Amino acid sequence: MQDDIKLLLLKLVKSNANIQPVIELGYDYAQVISFLNLLVEQNLLQKQNNQVFVTIEGLTEIEKLNIKFNRFNSSKWIEPESESRISKIDKEFVFLPNKNELSF
Repeated sequence: MQDDIKLLLLKLVKSNANIQPVIELGYDYAQVISFLNLLVEQNLLQKQNNQVFVTIEGLTEIEKLNIKFNRFNSSKWIEPESESRISKIDKEFVFLPNKNELSF
């Protein structure tokens, strides 16, 4: 499991949020459940009475990953949208969009 997915899952469990952002990244429900089970095995999450909680080790892992990804202040709780990112192009490249794709 990638560290960015681990951080996202820990934050979602901590805030008792929906796992839809992970699904939108292209993972299916079975993969998300296996990721959560892996986090339970690593003692970052704990299951009690059909609920999942972040452990103290999980909170320290969140802090470590925030430092690793340089996420401070508002970027701690706002996840960057990686879906809309495009690959870098050369500085000398002239980009001409398709006129059918323009909205104006």
